[in-house]
Amino acid sequence: MIILVQFLSMEDIKLVVFDLNKTLVKENTWYELNLAMGVTPEEDEKFLKWYESGKITYDEGQKFLEEIYHERGEATRENMVAAVTNYQYVKGAKEIIAYLKDKGYEIALITGAIDILAEKVSKELGIELYAAHNQFVFNPDHTFKKIISHDSDYEFKVHMLWKFCNKLDIDVTQTVCVGDGDNDTGLFEVSQHGVTFRGSRVEDRAWKVIDELMDISDFL
Repeated sequence: MIILVQFLSMEDIKLVVFDLNKTLVKENTWYELNLAMGVTPEEDEKFLKWYESGKITYDEGQKFLEEIYHERGEATRENMVAAVTNYQYVKGAKEIIAYLKDKGYEIALITGAIDILAEKVSKELGIELYAAHNQFVFNPDHTFKKIISHDSDYEFKVHMLWKFCNKLDIDVTQTVCVGDGDNDTGLFEVSQHGVTFRGSRVEDRAWKVIDELMDISDFL
């Protein structure tokens, strides 16, 4: 694998994959949704720390959120859509997607966020390949029912990268993956072309470090 990468040039790159929260949109939409559904900032931080320390699994964390949504929040499709779609794009997000598409690259969005948000952003940016780790299920009356997710964000993202590469009939090392969080490091490892922002927590594991999204045009 390493020998292959040594012979790859930028002309061999076929697919550019983007994270969503804090990469294409400014907000942490999970946090915004949780607050809107009755989760306190302290609980949100506690659940995250429990997961990061291994005290709870990803699925257990989602079950905690489901319970709070049902007990405290006005958990309807309308309210949830409103909470997660009140976002702003990161500087250069629309421009870099348009630039890359014009250059002939395939574009994909792989996110640990929810399907409602991923679908909306993908349609707005013209991204045909997209996947969200968390699917929200609603009852016939449009009230919230449950969250469907599998394993962890990390594993989901790697799985979807391989799936998209198989669909496009390309090697996983022919991809560039742009993200800012720990759940993006699997993409960085398998693609060997991870890109992150200067000052992010995964800067030391990236292939390229950028100041803003349009800096990607310096090497693609």
